[in-house]
Amino acid sequence: MDKRTIIIQSICSILTVIGLSYGSKFSVPDAVSISYGFPFNWGVHQLMTIAGPVDIWSVNIGLLVVDLGLWLLLILILPIIADKLLTNEK
Repeated sequence: MDKRTIIIQSICSILTVIGLSYGSKFSVPDAVSISYGFPFNWGVHQLMTIAGPVDIWSVNIGLLVVDLGLWLLLILILPIIADKLLTNEK
């Protein structure tokens, strides 16, 4: 395995962890929630409702599988694409 391949896969793995754990806060006067996942929001953590504080999790397993599959596919494909591009330059 080439050193470039290991570096590219390591960077993609770090981006996978960041993408899956990325949370964006949504706040309106009667509700506060955090959505997790990038590019697909697979989880929502509801923190506040009009009735007061809550702790409700909603996880969409289908979107989690699609999001994880997308990131793992990138880990596999990007080194191949980079290898093709870098061998054409020589």
